[in-house]
Amino acid sequence: MQVDIILNEYDSPRAMAEQATLAESYGIRAIWSASYATGRDPFLSLAPAAQATSKILLGPLAVSPMELHPLKITQELLTLNELCDGRAIIAVGAGGGVLAAMGIKRSQMVESVRECVEIIRAALTGEDVTYRGDIYTAHQFDARWAKDLPPPQIYVGASQERMSYMATEKADGLMGSDLIPPLIRLTKGWVDEGLARHERTGQPFGVSNFWAWHIKKDKQASRREACRELVLRGILRPRYTEVLLSKEDSDFVQENKGLFWGAFARGAGTIDGAPAHIVDALIEGLSSAGDLDDVDREIERFKQYASLGLTEIAIRVHGNPVDAIKLIGERVVPAVQ
Repeated sequence: MQVDIILNEYDSPRAMAEQATLAESYGIRAIWSASYATGRDPFLSLAPAAQATSKILLGPLAVSPMELHPLKITQELLTLNELCDGRAIIAVGAGGGVLAAMGIKRSQMVESVRECVEIIRAALTGEDVTYRGDIYTAHQFDARWAKDLPPPQIYVGASQERMSYMATEKADGLMGSDLIPPLIRLTKGWVDEGLARHERTGQPFGVSNFWAWHIKKDKQASRREACRELVLRGILRPRYTEVLLSKEDSDFVQENKGLFWGAFARGAGTIDGAPAHIVDALIEGLSSAGDLDDVDREIERFKQYASLGLTEIAIRVHGNPVDAIKLIGERVVPAVQ
């Protein structure tokens, strides 16, 4: 299993370059720049890192064609790929917070992502792009300037069946989010079936998982951070809570999700009104949290995930990314890669 790092959206491009250089020194496979409505541009943020590094993959996560036209996504991706000499990577998704900030409702999600990937692929041929899809059009786009470099890797953000099948046809890999063992098995089944359907069995195809990392020296600080972010873990959908909790506790979460959203909105380290045993079970099941004595437990978790079919784990660091990268680089990477 390869290890990727997802950086937060608050650090400057200069700081991200330093973090990417550090990650590269540990043999980490990729640095992802998180794309959020409150953050910096996920492509431009990686420009200094592209110049400062030589091996690590670099890319935005996740960009939706509903927030940026696929032709513009292609331009930015190929420009980043040129800056880093063919090391660009991208995750194309259906969108989330950025769309909400723009007041745009998601629609035709699988079709939109499919057409975006097809437009990127068309540009990679080096020929003039003439594309007329059901949703997007791109023509008179010439990317010959980009064809002599190794092509960027294209991942699709996918946690459902149709998107996963489409990814196995069009993309180089997929990235799920907060996938726990039953969902990893389900996703791996979709991947295997899709690759067979599209006659790609045996070809390289990445299966990654966005995973929250809250491990710190201070266990209580870790728990506060994990509490604050907890509602984002799979948006606490029933397919998560029903696995990790009793029916009664799962029903409580579904009926009182506002408590969890409130903690996130306030930046609070506690979820007032939610029983501690529910919060603890969700944190344990949906993230890596605890102190330094808990790192070995998380290594075993990642090894289990690899045995279930993950080829990569994309670790979303919080708080101080330098400390997190050092800890992951020194203890996790040697144990799982």
